[in-house]
Amino acid sequence: MDEETFVFNVVWTGSVFTYLRSFVASQMHYCGARYRFVANGCPAEQIGLMEQFRAKHPDRVVEVLETSGTMVPHGFALDAVLEQRDDGPFFCMVDADILALGPFLSSFAQALEHAAAITSGRGIWHDDDVIPPGHPGVAGEYFYSQDGFLFGSPHFAMYRREALDATMRRWGVSFAEAGKGMSDEARARLAQAGHDYFIYDTGKLVNIFLQENGYSVAHEEHENLMHIGGLSHYLSPTGFVTNDGEVEPDWSRWRGMASRFEVARFTAAVVRDLSEGRVPPRVPDGLSADMTRRLERVHDALVATIPKFVEPLGEVAT
Repeated sequence: MDEETFVFNVVWTGSVFTYLRSFVASQMHYCGARYRFVANGCPAEQIGLMEQFRAKHPDRVVEVLETSGTMVPHGFALDAVLEQRDDGPFFCMVDADILALGPFLSSFAQALEHAAAITSGRGIWHDDDVIPPGHPGVAGEYFYSQDGFLFGSPHFAMYRREALDATMRRWGVSFAEAGKGMSDEARARLAQAGHDYFIYDTGKLVNIFLQENGYSVAHEEHENLMHIGGLSHYLSPTGFVTNDGEVEPDWSRWRGMASRFEVARFTAAVVRDLSEGRVPPRVPDGLSADMTRRLERVHDALVATIPKFVEPLGEVAT
């Protein structure tokens, strides 16, 4: 299958394009797909930078589409693209904080010859993507149930558009649906299938109901895709204020999130320095052997990759 058949939708929030454009440039370098930049609550200067990037790659970036002037949940932005655009037989999405280290698209394209959807993108901060027993919701990082049912990933996903549209119509679900807006019929079907949770992250209900509709959904982790996870919160912070007055989320106090906190915070510091021509920090001392291994892998990949793909774009806001 010709790779340019696929159009990956990248949802950008806040001012992260300044730093994460090199990640998406690495993806473009190692695949033949085209891209759409979806601006979700991005300031005007960031949209201007996206347009400059598109002007340099007119055959690869099909458009910059502003779906919302204020930041909305990721799923709402994807639903807006579905409603406004038709890219042919497939609908694809990829997170901006996934770094490509080599060719990656062919195996996913092959999977779509037999499946209605294929997902990927486990964050490098953890290895376990099975939802814990008794967990109230299907968070983004949980791809499987305890019995092996596939909820899929919201970080990298490719769908057959016909199956996606049919499933959304049949069950009244969408990428933005988190569980409260479902019909009684859909909720009863979830309970019958054993997938009744309090809340669902982006696309989880779509993936469940694709399978309830008789379609197959597949998942594959690819060695040439490195998903960091959570970088936007550190490169364009919007919420938490630390004791020293710095706006920065601290996930370390949440169950199971300490490793995500360490990886995202360290990666953001490395990305900033590499993007602005400075020597990046080394992995700090005093961490566990496991975390040191993860951060060294991230550090080495970023140092080898980002300088090759950072393109000067006008007046870059920092």
